Amino acid sequence: MAIVLALAAFVLAVLLHGLAMRAPLQLDSVRRFMLIGVPLGVALVTVALARVGPTLPGIAAILLYALLCELYIFLFTLVLSSVSATMLIMLRRGPVQASALASVYDPQEMVQLRLDRLLRNGFVARASGRFSVTEKGERLHRIFTGLRRFFGHESR
Repeated sequence: MAIVLALAAFVLAVLLHGLAMRAPLQLDSVRRFMLIGVPLGVALVTVALARVGPTLPGIAAILLYALLCELYIFLFTLVLSSVSATMLIMLRRGPVQASALASVYDPQEMVQLRLDRLLRNGFVARASGRFSVTEKGERLHRIFTGLRRFFGHESR
C-alpha cells in the first residue's frame, strides 16, 4: 500500500511539474519541480508514517519517492543540456540542413549559454568584463573534486 502511495505521489508531482512549466514563474525547471515535489514528499512521509509507521514498507515508500524524484530531475536536466536530444527534437519537425544544425551549436554561443547559467545560479560573478568563481561555486567545486577523488577520476 505504501509503495502505491509513493508511486501515486511521484506521478502527481510529474503532472503538476508539467503544469508548473507552463506558468509564468521566475524559476528554473528544477526549482519548479522542487516547489511541487518537496511538499508532496512531506505529505507522503506524513501519510506513510501515520498509516504504516516507521516500518520497512513505510521507509521503502519514502526512499522510492526520493529516488524517483532524483532520477526525474537528473533525466530532464540531462535532456535540457543534451546536444543530441536537442538535435533530435529539431529533426522531429522534418529534415534540416547540416549547416542549420551546426549554426545552432556555435561553440561561442554554447559557452555563453553555460556562462549565463552559471551567473544566473550564482556559481560565478562578472565584474569589469571578467568572470570569477563565487563562494557557492567554490563549494560546488570542492564537492565535485571530492567525488572525483572518491571515484578515482582525478585529473592527470
